[in-house]
Amino acid sequence: MIYIIATLVLAAVSIFIYRWYDQHYNYWKHKNLPHIPATSIFGNIKDVVLYRKSPADVFRALYNNKKTKDEPIVGVQFCHEPALIVQDPEIIKKILVKDFNYFANRYASSDPHSDSLGSYNLFFVNNPIWKQIRNHISPIFTSGKMKQFFLLVHNVAKNLDKYLMDHTLQSNPICRDIKEVCALYTTDVIASVAYGIEANSINNPESEFRQNGRHIFNFTPWRAFEFTAFFFVPKLVSIFKCKVFSAKSTKFLRSTFNYIIGERMKTKEVRNDLIDLLIGMRETTKLNINNKEVAFDGDLLVSQAAIFFTAGYETTSSTMSFGLYELAKNMEVQTRLREEIKEVLEEHKGEITYDIILNMKYLNMVIQEILRLYPPLPFLDRICELPESERKGYSLEPVVDFAIPNKTPVIIPIYALHRDEKYFPDPESFIPERFAPENKDNINPYAYLPFGTGGRVCIGERFGLMQARLGLFYILKNHYVKMSPKTPKKMRLEKKALIIQSEGGIYLDVVRDPLTQ
Repeated sequence: MIYIIATLVLAAVSIFIYRWYDQHYNYWKHKNLPHIPATSIFGNIKDVVLYRKSPADVFRALYNNKKTKDEPIVGVQFCHEPALIVQDPEIIKKILVKDFNYFANRYASSDPHSDSLGSYNLFFVNNPIWKQIRNHISPIFTSGKMKQFFLLVHNVAKNLDKYLMDHTLQSNPICRDIKEVCALYTTDVIASVAYGIEANSINNPESEFRQNGRHIFNFTPWRAFEFTAFFFVPKLVSIFKCKVFSAKSTKFLRSTFNYIIGERMKTKEVRNDLIDLLIGMRETTKLNINNKEVAFDGDLLVSQAAIFFTAGYETTSSTMSFGLYELAKNMEVQTRLREEIKEVLEEHKGEITYDIILNMKYLNMVIQEILRLYPPLPFLDRICELPESERKGYSLEPVVDFAIPNKTPVIIPIYALHRDEKYFPDPESFIPERFAPENKDNINPYAYLPFGTGGRVCIGERFGLMQARLGLFYILKNHYVKMSPKTPKKMRLEKKALIIQSEGGIYLDVVRDPLTQ
C-alpha cells in the first residue's frame, strides 16, 4: 500500500513539474512564434546570470541566431519568464512612439518599500508617477538651459586641458587609463552643474565625489547580482532587498544633497541648476501617488539628484573613452578631427561658445559613430501593459500576425541593431562619415537608438552630448592619443556591467602636440 501511495505521489509530482516546465519553457512554441529554445533553468540569459558574457554580447548573439535572424520578433526566456526580442524597426517605432502608452514602463524595477532612492528616480519609476516627475524635471534640459550650463562645463573642460598640459611633455607621453581620466572630468562636471560644488577630482582623483562615483559602478559579484535582478528577474528584487545604490552611496548622496539644499536656501544663491529647480519643486509641487497627495520632498527629491549624478558621469565618460580608443586606432580620423578643432579655434580667436561646439560637423559625426558602436545602455526594456478591454494582446499587424500578451517583457537590442550590416555596412569599422549630412537619409532612425526615442527618450541627451563634445575638444586641443603596449587590440566588454564598460580599462598614450607651446 505504501509503495502504491509513493508511486502515485511521485507520478503527481512528475506531472506537475512537467506541466510547469511545459507552460514556462515551451510558452512560445505553444504560441507558434519563432523562438530560441532555452537550454537551462536560466533560460536564454545563462551567460548573463553566470557573468560569462556581457549583456550586450548575449543579446547580440540572440539577435544573430541563424534560425531567427530575419524574424521581426523572437521569443526567449528570462529564467522562467517568457520575453520578446524585437528586431524590426517598424515594430520598434510602434512600441516606442506610436503606442508608447502601452509600453511606458520598464520591465526593470526596484522595490519602493525597501529602496525609495532607487525606485523613484526618473529611470526606474513607473507611470503615472514617472510622467508627473518627468514633466517637472524637463525644463532643466532645454536648449536654453544648456547654454546656461555651458560656462560651468567649459571651465571644467579647460581644467582638464591644463591637467594634461601639466603632466605631459613633448618627449614624454603618459600612458593612462583614459576611462578614469574621462570619469574625473565628468564627475567634476556633474558636481558643478547639479550640486554647485567644485569637486576638483581632476587634480584630486581621491575626492569624495570621485570615490563614491567609482563605488557605485564597481560591479562586485553582489552588485552585479543586484543589477541582473533589476533588469532580468525583478521578482527577486524584493526577496533579496536589492538596492540601486549601495548603503554607502545612499548615505553619501542623501547627506550631500540635503546639506547643499540647506545651504542654498540659507544663502538664497541662484545658480539656475538642478538644485534650484528641485528647491522650487519642493516648495510648490505635489505628486499623486496611490491616490494620495504627496509632497515632492525627501527621497523623492534625492533620487532625482542621485540618478543625475550617476547617469551623468558614467555614460559620458564611457562614451568619451571608447571614442578616444577608436581615434587611437584610426589616426586619420583623429587627425581630421584635430584639424577641425584647430580651424574652429583660429576662426573664433580661441573663443568657444555653446553654438560653436554644437555646430562642429565632424566632431558631431565622430560622436554619433562612437554611440553607434558603444551605446551606453546596450538594450531597452519595456513591459506590455494593456487596458482591460484589450487584454487579448497588443496587435503587431500589419508587420506580423501576432499579438503581444499582456505583461510580456519586451527587449530592443540596441547594441545588436547598431552592428547589423543591414543598417550599417561594414558595421565593425569606425566610419564617422556614415553620419555626414548627405548620408542622413541612409540611417534608419529606429535602428539607431543610443538615447532611445519616443516618450521615454533619455532626458539628459543634450547635456550628455555637450559634456562629450567639450571633453573631447579639450583633450584633443593640445594632445593626441595613440595605442600603447597596454591598449587592448580588441575591445572586451565588462561581463558584470549592465551599462557598457571596457574590461580592464582602456590604456592609451596621451602625447603632447609638438606644435603646442
